[in-house]
Amino acid sequence: MAQFINYYSFLLVTIGIIAVAALVLLTHKPKTNDFISFGVIALIAIMAWVILHPRQTPLMDDAKVVQQMIGAGTPVLLEFQSPYCISCTQIKPVVDQLEEELSSQVSIGPQIHIIRVNIQEQVGKDLGSVYGFQATPTFIFFDEQGNEVWRQIGNFDPQMVRDSLLQ
Repeated sequence: MAQFINYYSFLLVTIGIIAVAALVLLTHKPKTNDFISFGVIALIAIMAWVILHPRQTPLMDDAKVVQQMIGAGTPVLLEFQSPYCISCTQIKPVVDQLEEELSSQVSIGPQIHIIRVNIQEQVGKDLGSVYGFQATPTFIFFDEQGNEVWRQIGNFDPQMVRDSLLQ
């Protein structure tokens, strides 16, 4: 049950809010403005979903490719996430900013690979059994040799990544 709520929480909360708003709207003799307001709320929820939901790193649809990147000479931050997880949605801007910051600092090549895998896709299921994550989001930092340096579940401090890169 906890996994279901974790994975689908954003979607469930949004559907619940829209359902309650629709019920209140229909029980109070709605006017045209009420329908317009309801439509705007529903549109905002859809736009928030499109903009904020976490996405898997492009071209990371094969677990073997991801495993080859770990230990290939560049540190890796592996994120197990789900597009339906509220915590994943909340942490996405922080991870986006960290990725942009660390990729813009080095002109020779990336300082770190940040790989996001969707646990509901096959690659996420395959890697999940290899690395044994238990909740989303889970962040695992690997050094250049592929050794797991640390693991954080839920929220994390981006400074941990910066500090790990300096070691």
